[in-house]
Amino acid sequence: MNLIIAAHPDDEVLGCGGLIAKEDSCVLILSNGSDGRYNEKITNKHLLNSKKANEILGTKELIIKDFPNQKFETIPLIDITQSIEEVIKKLKPTKVFTHSSKDINLDHQIVAKATFTATRTLPNTNIKEVYSYYVPSSSEWNFEECFCGDYFVDISKVIDKKLEAMTYYDTELREFPHPRSLKGIRIVSEFFGIQAGFLNAEIFKLIRKI
Repeated sequence: MNLIIAAHPDDEVLGCGGLIAKEDSCVLILSNGSDGRYNEKITNKHLLNSKKANEILGTKELIIKDFPNQKFETIPLIDITQSIEEVIKKLKPTKVFTHSSKDINLDHQIVAKATFTATRTLPNTNIKEVYSYYVPSSSEWNFEECFCGDYFVDISKVIDKKLEAMTYYDTELREFPHPRSLKGIRIVSEFFGIQAGFLNAEIFKLIRKI
């Protein structure tokens, strides 16, 4: 079973929507993605939409924490790490997917670091593989250290489901040619697809495999 770890609602769809639709996956989102940006009414709508988006993808279990949006650096790293460890202990995943430490978004970097600590190799661990994933509008914008994936997943049969799930995150969508537009997301999947001989693909970076 996969565990997808995301800093904000929509990251799980952008990075792993196709994977979630294809394989048994649970999702951990560490913030509501709204505090500091929207009022409580909109925040509650976002949480409901997160559930709807993950229902479209067939997520087995969705867990949403309340770490402060875009302020992860104000929280001790150990608190975020322990929160992830609690979920890992409960769900016992064999594969974990998290952000890239090279993303331009600081919350993403912190979640990656916390995940790598929480998934450190210990005796009797269930976790056999750890990957980072690509988030359009974050992974490609760090021009000093670009994301370089090495594992491709064919999402040709589920790309429409991924895009449908993303429509529930309408406040995060932008107009094309922004990479976080529906057309942009499809084009990104086509770009990664042709690198592996697929119509559409998601790309991941293997961190560790046992």
